[in-house]
Amino acid sequence: MSPKPLPLDIYGRARQLRLFSLSRPHMLSFHISWLSFFAAFTCWFALNPLLKSTIAPDIGLTARQVSSTDVANVGSTIFFRLVVGVLTDKFGPRMSMAFILGLGPIPLLCVGFVKNVAQLAIARTFVGLLGAAFVPCQYWTTAFFSESVVGTANAVAGGWGNMGGGATFLLMPNIFNGFVSAGLTKHQAWRVALLVPAAFCWVCALICIFVAPNRPAAALPQTQQHRDESNATVVHYEMPATAASTAPTGTSEINRSNLSLDTKPHDDSPADKSKPDRAVSAYTLRNMSSYLRALLSPPVLILMLHYACSFGVELSVDSVIGSYLQTHFGLGQTLAGNIGSIFGLMNLFSRATGGILSDVMQRRFGMRGRILIQLILLVLNGVCLILFSFTGNLASAVVALVFFSFFTESACGSTFGVVPYVAKTGMGMASGLVGAGGTAGGALFNVLFHHYVDTPEIGFRIMGAIVIGAGLSSFMLTVGGHGLLTRRP
Repeated sequence: MSPKPLPLDIYGRARQLRLFSLSRPHMLSFHISWLSFFAAFTCWFALNPLLKSTIAPDIGLTARQVSSTDVANVGSTIFFRLVVGVLTDKFGPRMSMAFILGLGPIPLLCVGFVKNVAQLAIARTFVGLLGAAFVPCQYWTTAFFSESVVGTANAVAGGWGNMGGGATFLLMPNIFNGFVSAGLTKHQAWRVALLVPAAFCWVCALICIFVAPNRPAAALPQTQQHRDESNATVVHYEMPATAASTAPTGTSEINRSNLSLDTKPHDDSPADKSKPDRAVSAYTLRNMSSYLRALLSPPVLILMLHYACSFGVELSVDSVIGSYLQTHFGLGQTLAGNIGSIFGLMNLFSRATGGILSDVMQRRFGMRGRILIQLILLVLNGVCLILFSFTGNLASAVVALVFFSFFTESACGSTFGVVPYVAKTGMGMASGLVGAGGTAGGALFNVLFHHYVDTPEIGFRIMGAIVIGAGLSSFMLTVGGHGLLTRRP
């Protein structure tokens, strides 16, 4: 007995999410999107588990020099996300993802030929292209799922893709050990090991090109489509990919500001053919104006801070957790990688949990509930980060790691439970800015750890204090007249 087909809306988008289905095109696209992002994330951080004990001594680099390349690895992603956003708008998520997965591993493999810190920094700057895979991943799921489930789809796809940051800590040391056991020297083994995540990316790129659908087919019957066309009623849906790079996760809302209904009859007269350039110019000006208004909006600025202190924390911890465990607790490379993988693998459920908590609090307390869960998750996250920095034995460190992993990733989901409500128009612009805040936060926290490279526990304490401060800023967050200290009458 074949499974029931997914119910669709009038735009061909699925109104259900069936995680254990591979039905075309919706669930197949969903699974390819998160798997591709997972491959990109695995490759993006593939060097980190091996840097301290293997790569740095082999090349002759100090811990401070290695730390400076972590900044390049994360910081460059801000630029690459903008570029990939444009490409995704033009070519769609399927080819954009294939482009990232095809090119991103090349600079990673070039690391095998570097001789000094400058060359390593340049290579890792271009490896940052892989971090832009979040853009087509979220664009893809947003295009294939209706507003009733798109929040859950985005949350699960984003969270499962982020698990690649944990998987690479689990896989790379063991792959390296396997090649050493096979007879390669350490000098050879770490270079050959990089071929594994690169090959994973290339396989996923081929799947994107030859298997994955790019967009859903229209759900309307063909006769109905012709009837609509004859009446000259056209529905336009445009989602800027730069905004889709951080499409809302953990909420059932979708960007309606880009949904328009044009009921004017079409006129193919020559006069009308001179209008596209003016229309494009007007659209560009409107976009720039929307970005400026969103950037100057206090709620957007606060949510940018919140995402910097959730997703930004995640990126920076992915960069330093392996070396921290080796230095602070005297662990070997493999054991440190196995324990460090906990942080990323918690994304299996943590990010989606944050979105679900935000939705539950909304139903119970309204918008104040969403803001309250922001406050709780961020403050608890900051407290656990500080406690982690004071742990003196491995057992307590692992417990603290599990807790701050959960709160960090849940705060990512809950943040995007608030984003759709901060702007009645231009929600996509607000989403893009909040997402940029997360990547910028990751770069800044990496700078912090670079400064405290010899005493990283101080870096964790300062980061924890900043996260607590960001959580307390929730008292200043007002959305639609509702806040923790204010309520619309």
